[in-house]
Amino acid sequence: MMRTIIAITLVLWLVSPIGASAQPRRILEDAGPAGRITSAPQGMGEALRLTRAGQTLFQARAQRFEPFPGGAVELPPGIPAIAITGWTGGAYCCWTLHLFRQGPGGLAHIAALPLGKREPAIIRLAPPDGTGIRLADATFDFWEAPVSLATDLHPTIPFRWTGRVLEPDLAAMRRPVAAALGTACADMAAPQDMRPPELRITLYPDVDAAIATLRERGWERPTDGGPHAGVEAARLAACLIYSGHAAQARRLLREAWPDGVAGLRETERQIAARLACSPFAAAVRAVNAPRAPFTTGRCDRDGPDQTAVFALGWR
Repeated sequence: MMRTIIAITLVLWLVSPIGASAQPRRILEDAGPAGRITSAPQGMGEALRLTRAGQTLFQARAQRFEPFPGGAVELPPGIPAIAITGWTGGAYCCWTLHLFRQGPGGLAHIAALPLGKREPAIIRLAPPDGTGIRLADATFDFWEAPVSLATDLHPTIPFRWTGRVLEPDLAAMRRPVAAALGTACADMAAPQDMRPPELRITLYPDVDAAIATLRERGWERPTDGGPHAGVEAARLAACLIYSGHAAQARRLLREAWPDGVAGLRETERQIAARLACSPFAAAVRAVNAPRAPFTTGRCDRDGPDQTAVFALGWR
């Protein structure tokens, strides 16, 4: 039986990339002299290219590229952008959203936004308040175990359109503490059969209330399908850091964590390690005080601190 399963797995593994590489070249956007966006087989996946007048102006690799649902994304204030998603392949990961826009010189690539394991068909890039695109930092996905059900912390970044590129909006990132402990870091996933993201998270009026609530929770392995108390503490800390309150994040963790319960040091190390390798680390440092807690690490993608929490067995 085991040999049969292995054989089937090998066949599927081999057939999938072969099928992907056999896909014909596709034109995803043709703007005439302004440029053309195509996806063509390359190696075991595809190459996304923006070309104009015979020159390649932008190129990316992935297992598969597809137009984002609806084909376009609106940049504030009301500026449309061509949207293409790239998928790395794998059961639970990962997507990147590539945005292009017609400029004075023709089509241009203006952003590559990592969506993590959030499927394009069910994400909501702009919240109901109409403040523009927000992105949950996928660096904080798979927080406590490398499996599909692992909780994601989703510290969230608002973006602004400069007229040339889409970039983190530092002014909008500097949120009040109440917003950081409220709906500022709601997830992007918004399936139609679930409540909106901002209604699926617990809200706290201030840091003291969050500390008191967390200390009263059971810190054993949860049995109700919800996150471990240590994961909830890490979620709040991450949002505080991304909102410019790194010192408050450290205070929350250290005062909420019960004496004798393992995981505080691992959580602090993992937050710092993940942030150091985030594509938005510079923006997070900019909205915090110089050398603020968690913000001074150097990226080591294969270092043990990236997965320090995994060994705690919270799932």
